[in-house]
Amino acid sequence: MKMPRRQFVAASAAAAATTPAIANARADFPWASKETYLNTATEHPLSRQTAASMQEYLNALVNGPDSARDKFENGQLMTKVKAMFAKLINAQPNEIGFTPSTQTGENIVLEGLNVMAGGNVVTNDLHYGGSLLNYRERRKQGLDVRIVEHKDYVMDFRDLERVVDRKTKLIAIAIVSNINGYVHEIRKIADLAHSHGAYVYVDAIQAAGAVPIDVKAMGIDFLACSAYKWLQGGRFGYLHVREDLQETALKGKLFGGRTTAKGASRYEISTVSHLGCVCQSEALAYIHSLGIDAVRAHVRPLTARLLKEMPALGYPSITPKGTESPIVSFAVKDQAATKAKLKKAKVVVTLGGYMRVSPSVFNNMADVERLLEALA
Repeated sequence: MKMPRRQFVAASAAAAATTPAIANARADFPWASKETYLNTATEHPLSRQTAASMQEYLNALVNGPDSARDKFENGQLMTKVKAMFAKLINAQPNEIGFTPSTQTGENIVLEGLNVMAGGNVVTNDLHYGGSLLNYRERRKQGLDVRIVEHKDYVMDFRDLERVVDRKTKLIAIAIVSNINGYVHEIRKIADLAHSHGAYVYVDAIQAAGAVPIDVKAMGIDFLACSAYKWLQGGRFGYLHVREDLQETALKGKLFGGRTTAKGASRYEISTVSHLGCVCQSEALAYIHSLGIDAVRAHVRPLTARLLKEMPALGYPSITPKGTESPIVSFAVKDQAATKAKLKKAKVVVTLGGYMRVSPSVFNNMADVERLLEALA
């Protein structure tokens, strides 16, 4: 017997709430009460706790130092944030530097490896569009860039193998594709790169804070990501450089006041945004309090429901079955009509050639039902 919709929603929501902290997460994000926001892959709302910490810091700047002086001391806070991010990806704190954005981090890696001096770089068309623009521009300047095309929005590993050779310097890939949430086999890709004397760089902006990352187990050499998506706040970023590759394989090519620092901090060109650091200190503490496994357990039934129901409404999935990320995408025949329906229902997703839905810890099954009902 088919479960009534209301009963299904209640049961699914209860199953998704795997811990008390997750169950209460919705109250921590006021945005969730204003509209049905299913768009974290674009930007994550700030939590009440993060906003309060940032306000405390701003108040200290306005009113003068007080008891907040020690809490927001620059050097100590930077060290704390690097350690928390390192823990999130199973790295060492000295392997973490700050960068203004994911793309800045990727460019630091490309310049530091001196890719323009010869050899080739391999990527695929499920990488971020801005990165692909970067590689195509470098191709015009003479770099041998090999872009592997997807097959039904999945990367066929055999296609990657065919273009990697002894002249390959770097394989650059997104852990989770921003297009459809596809999760790449990073360990397998790293083994391929290393067997040819190459390195692997990963864009983790759609992965860090959303799915488990272990840079050691995955064989990652370099990683970069921004914080305003699944890391829950701040136009702020991180660069991970494997310890033994610092100033050996990866040379510093851009210099500023921070380049005398040790560890991956040597790749920091200038002073990091301190407000961004305050934001991330609170956001990372919140993520660690929830646990990445609990976050995945909470979101999994939400995306599973979408993958099951959306095709029947005329929106075929372009996300492969079994994808272990919180991003699911669907083909859209009539963009204008779909946009109008969602606007009327106050449901926010990404629309642009396809529909991308990306729930987070503050979402529940009722949000998914609102989306489905709006499209039905």
